[in-house]
Amino acid sequence: MGLGADMIDRVDGLDSASGAIDAQSLRAARSAIAEGCEEYLRWAEIFSQRLQTVEPADLHKFSRSLVLTMLGHLPTRPATCPFCIQYGMDRSCHGCGYALTHGRCDCEESAFSRFIEAFVQLGRAIYQDTTPLPLDPDRARSLLQAAISASREAAMQMLEDLPAASAGSSWSERHGIWTG
Repeated sequence: MGLGADMIDRVDGLDSASGAIDAQSLRAARSAIAEGCEEYLRWAEIFSQRLQTVEPADLHKFSRSLVLTMLGHLPTRPATCPFCIQYGMDRSCHGCGYALTHGRCDCEESAFSRFIEAFVQLGRAIYQDTTPLPLDPDRARSLLQAAISASREAAMQMLEDLPAASAGSSWSERHGIWTG
């Protein structure tokens, strides 16, 4: 099954954008992501240790704090984006491949702005949700511990995979798409 001309142009644009990331920008983004992962792992340990002492009435508040902490440590900041590091320091974004393929991050219609708006709405919904957990406290603790463990594993996997992260191969190669 072939790709349409518009899709081929988009894939070519993504290939060009990723190929234009310099090694220094990629290293800086990797470093910021690693720092965020390591900080999250410290927080996950604190949450894990604290979980068993949380009163049943406070488990919902604890779960909301955990999820907001997880959201806050996702690599969604300019310091974790090699495009922002390379092209956005002067706020001009001149030459930014992400801006060319997805729209400037600071434009309301851009893919990133829509993502951040959804991200903020999710955080707001979590923060404002005061409905008690409809679970037995032991079951709630078990599920929360599983969530902490899974998030730890994901952060450790990201740390492990980070050194191999590259913008050097083309987007189409990384996603198994042939455009020729």
